[in-house]
Amino acid sequence: MTRQNIIGKLTLAAGLAVGISMAVAAGNISAAVTLPTTPSTTIKPVTPRLPVMDQDILMPRSPAPGNPAVATVNGEALSKEHFLNSLLRLNGLGLLEKWIQLTVLKQACVKAGLHVGKEQIDAAEQGVLNQLAAQHIPAKQRIPVLEKLLARKGESLAEFRMALARTTYMLALAKGHVHITDADVEMAYKSNFGPKVEVRDIVVSSFDDAATVRHLIMDKHENPAIVAQQHSINTQNAANGGLEIIPLEDKALPKILLDTAAELQPNELSAAVPINGTLHLLWLVKKVPASKVPLSKVRDGLKADLLNQGELQWGQIELNRLVAQSKITIDNPILNQEFAALREAYAEQAQAMRNEQKAQQSNATTAPATKPHESPAK
Repeated sequence: MTRQNIIGKLTLAAGLAVGISMAVAAGNISAAVTLPTTPSTTIKPVTPRLPVMDQDILMPRSPAPGNPAVATVNGEALSKEHFLNSLLRLNGLGLLEKWIQLTVLKQACVKAGLHVGKEQIDAAEQGVLNQLAAQHIPAKQRIPVLEKLLARKGESLAEFRMALARTTYMLALAKGHVHITDADVEMAYKSNFGPKVEVRDIVVSSFDDAATVRHLIMDKHENPAIVAQQHSINTQNAANGGLEIIPLEDKALPKILLDTAAELQPNELSAAVPINGTLHLLWLVKKVPASKVPLSKVRDGLKADLLNQGELQWGQIELNRLVAQSKITIDNPILNQEFAALREAYAEQAQAMRNEQKAQQSNATTAPATKPHESPAK
């Protein structure tokens, strides 16, 4: 797990993750490709509030006399109108949200005099395919391999291309607004190459649950990985037995977490650590000493990564602001009702991300990056 994943779970705002490295076998070829995405935790999930409907509203239905069919199965016609209504209820809000995001981003780029179109989006996709080419995957196999990589993320090629377009617009808007200092690079070096601990992080919601976890591990001597799978409310990593890597010199993480992790001893479960309304119990897997790689060898790469991460975070805050402040009229009553809740989430998340930026800047005591919708520092 990366530092960004930890921050994403332990803080209110989106992390700085810019991609996921995955490996997939293509015959005898193994390819490791970084798929660029927007931050992994962008908007808080909102449960659609659908109007009251019949239990079978999404089930197949025959068309009324004279109405068209979308398909015929063994002689039984299926209603085209009902099919479209079902699509709307199942996928309409998600697609509409993506369209609105792309529209406001494109409008912002035009207003800023930035040319971002199909050529730039195609170039971004080609950059991903070039990574496959570097793994010696033949040209005809690159798209199928990419689809396999995406499938492991639960994403289709079409969804990936829409997300890539959104990221391309966001990065274009962010250029010139994020500045990386030597202190930022040194902090990233300490975080990435300094000492770490690998732990089982078991997250619970109450002290009663924490007591149950402690009893299972310390008294009944159950495997902490199994306990994490069964009792941790962190769905992101519970299936992996709660496995996390905590960089001990990452000052962006809560101090109480770092202090607890640093004091861990073998075969000992930590006390329950309160973070943002949840409790974390840590079980030491192993301690990882600091790397001997000198800063001079990785400085340029770290600076490039930090700039990309910062621009993505800046762009995500700006996207949230644009959607929250845009005049959006939706004729369909179902989508209009659902999207009203999403707009509130956009505004809340934009503020949460701003607060997290301020907290990280305060912890790092570095020069802050320019915030969205402000002029860059001169």
